[in-house]
Amino acid sequence: MAPDETRGSAKDLARDELILAQSAFYLDEQGDVEAAALLLDVADIDFIAWERDYDITNYRACLNAPGWLAKRFTPEIIERVESVLRKIAARHDVHIYDVVIGAALPFVDHTWRESLYARLSGGTVTNHAVRVEPDPRLRRDGFNFDSLEEIKVYDALKRAQADLVKHDPANTITIFPLPLGRVGIGSSWTPDFLVVRQGKIGLIEVDGPHHRGRAGADTTRDRHWKNSGVIHIERILVEETSLDRDLDHLVRAFLQRILR
Repeated sequence: MAPDETRGSAKDLARDELILAQSAFYLDEQGDVEAAALLLDVADIDFIAWERDYDITNYRACLNAPGWLAKRFTPEIIERVESVLRKIAARHDVHIYDVVIGAALPFVDHTWRESLYARLSGGTVTNHAVRVEPDPRLRRDGFNFDSLEEIKVYDALKRAQADLVKHDPANTITIFPLPLGRVGIGSSWTPDFLVVRQGKIGLIEVDGPHHRGRAGADTTRDRHWKNSGVIHIERILVEETSLDRDLDHLVRAFLQRILR
């Protein structure tokens, strides 16, 4: 059984949630925005008694992540998270043995078969094929996103849109987050963003850690997009563009290239 809840200044948070929250903030303070953003999307954390070392119980920290998020926890990221989680948990008298990724249970009810069938067949599409129960933290302006990185890029596109309107209302852009489209080879793909400016279109793909080792596949995918009529494609590596000003520069350069 896990230790009792901490009695601290954050009385509104249970001990486990407090450790998770403080670890996420600490990672952000260290400049590890990538790992902090992933912890923000974790549903909860369990501390499972794993072994005893004399009078001390060591715990396995289980980060319960939804399926779409779990694959983004690479061994390198888990190692960085574990390093911080050990320090924070120790301040709450919780001694961590190791860190693993568990499963956050999706919301289901008695209609789960019908809901899953509709989802698999495309019947629950909003702006794209979303999860069974979209995470409210990944909603913005009525759209559902897959990550906080996508929301950052969306905000940069909105800033560019507002700036263009301010200077010339007839020369702005339309933003389509995560639209579902069918390319020439017969596959249905969802780019992160489709942007229209003065009758020309471009795509933005937000590449995170889950794209590591996929350069060949991404190149092939981009070629099929171009063969299907989409010439302007921008890939934004979120790990190198965490600051708003960097994203603004990339987005506005992309919008200029669309016009060529």
